[in-house]
Amino acid sequence: MIHKTTNVFSRELSAYFDERCSEFGLATSYIELMLLVRAFDGDATQKVLAEKMNLAPSTITRFVSKLIKNGLVKKTREGREVVITLSAKGKKEAEKMDRVYKKAESDLRQKLGGQFVETTEKLLEHGLTELIKERSD
Repeated sequence: MIHKTTNVFSRELSAYFDERCSEFGLATSYIELMLLVRAFDGDATQKVLAEKMNLAPSTITRFVSKLIKNGLVKKTREGREVVITLSAKGKKEAEKMDRVYKKAESDLRQKLGGQFVETTEKLLEHGLTELIKERSD
């Protein structure tokens, strides 16, 4: 039943963050993308974003399109690379998003217990590494 348990936990965790980040009108994955672009000093290639988020490039394209429509990011082509940059509005919103996201993480750690969160995160990272390794063999 590991699949069922991890799947339900994942959905509940997503709902938890979506609820706390609802003021932005975006699912948490979009906010995480914004925060990742911000971590790259406001611009990152679409390829790097896909790799860092472990998502298909087509998913990143879809996310970026929505963020462009919301006026939060801009997309430019530099040679063969597509670069995603935070707009002025995006920079302001990303700052707010970062505070809200960190508060949600902190509240979750307090609610579940820091040790549980750290242990679960390490176990999931280990499992993910092993599954990816197995698929690539």
